[in-house]
Amino acid sequence: MGDKINEIYSREKTKGHGYVGLYFFSRKAFLPLDPLLIKDILGKDFAHFYDRGIYYDEENDPLSAHLFSIAGPKWKNLRAKLTPAYSPVKLKHMFDIILSCGRQMSDVIGEISETEGEVEIKEILARYSTDVIGCCAFGLECNTMRNPEAEFRQMGRRAFTQTVGDVLKTIIIRSFPSLAKCLGLGIFSSTVTTFFRKVVRETITYREINNIQRRDFMQLLVELKNNGKISEDNSDENKINEEPGTALTIDEAAAQAFIFFLAGFETTSTTTSFALFEMASNSKIQQRAREEALKVLSNHFGKITYDGLMEMKYLDTVVSETLRKYPPAPVFLRKCTKRYPIPKTKAFLEEGQSVLIPCIGLQRDPEYFPDPDLFDPERFNEKNKENIVDGTFIPFGSGPRNCIGMRFAMIQSKIALVLCLVNYEFRLSSRTKLPLKMETKGIILTPIGGLWIKFVSRNK
Repeated sequence: MGDKINEIYSREKTKGHGYVGLYFFSRKAFLPLDPLLIKDILGKDFAHFYDRGIYYDEENDPLSAHLFSIAGPKWKNLRAKLTPAYSPVKLKHMFDIILSCGRQMSDVIGEISETEGEVEIKEILARYSTDVIGCCAFGLECNTMRNPEAEFRQMGRRAFTQTVGDVLKTIIIRSFPSLAKCLGLGIFSSTVTTFFRKVVRETITYREINNIQRRDFMQLLVELKNNGKISEDNSDENKINEEPGTALTIDEAAAQAFIFFLAGFETTSTTTSFALFEMASNSKIQQRAREEALKVLSNHFGKITYDGLMEMKYLDTVVSETLRKYPPAPVFLRKCTKRYPIPKTKAFLEEGQSVLIPCIGLQRDPEYFPDPDLFDPERFNEKNKENIVDGTFIPFGSGPRNCIGMRFAMIQSKIALVLCLVNYEFRLSSRTKLPLKMETKGIILTPIGGLWIKFVSRNK
């Protein structure tokens, strides 16, 4: 879908259009091309587009009713309650958990390199992401780095794999949502939803009975379930207007843990994979990032710390350029919630109309990013990033419904990159098929044949 939207974006923008209309079977969709219009839709005119238009069914498929899909007052209340969970203070509490998973990932890369000579990094980073999210969002020691066939990893694969039955079910859900609800169809397979609901229910029950507390996301969900708010939120921006009856149910808590997994698993591992791929392809970029990491670590007694990661500005540019060239979500969805007059035209959007935000089109547009296929982190240095046109770089979305887990994702990705940079020198393997071609199934950019990299230890 990302390729097709990018193709339409490029063709119609060349003709001078600011927007186009599309059909998905019988359903109308609106594709804005002008970054100013897109900025308005995501920000200033958010009241017309607060819904993503994603199907959910709290009764038949409770895991589908998560922060990403719900809309209206319920979304607003839940977003306010969950925002403190992603504050820098809370993320610092989870930092050591993420770092521990990262060190195990680095060890496994070294072991595979010694025995096989090269590593398919996408799979390794998927297992790292599974362990991080399993620990932070579910309170589980998944250990998929050592056991790739662990149940949690299998369920992750199943959640992102579509069978023929899944495709048919998705077509019914998207085209005839009322019929889907009557039939009790859920977005995900019953195997996946049953597993995650069971894990959350058992984890919360065990912690409450045994009075166990951990500094992770699951503990924050327990607080929301029992108190309707997250503790230690003293700043004005985190104060919540408490309403009676707004504490989370077990199923609501499970849905939020599930979207933490769903939104953070494939996106973060893919972004980190592409960053390693680009640095393996360009030794100068890799060496500069390594020198910065080693310098910052020396200022922090050789340790990887939260504050140290924040000081790695060049690594930030590498990640930003990776997100530009390979946006994890190439297209965003919005739904028009009330009649919207398109600015500077006589046209309008009807209530209920789908809106597609062409993230990949904007970020690969040579007008905004010259020579877009070139990987150039300098686009995002302190001087040049001021020249980036507003609304053309939106890998985490924009406006009130931007990605709530952005900081968490950046920390997870940067920890993995720093560990690889300081422990190994790496270059591309001939097994990586160039130029990269992406899988056509699914919505995340995934290279066909994987990303194979040769790692050589720097500690020998």
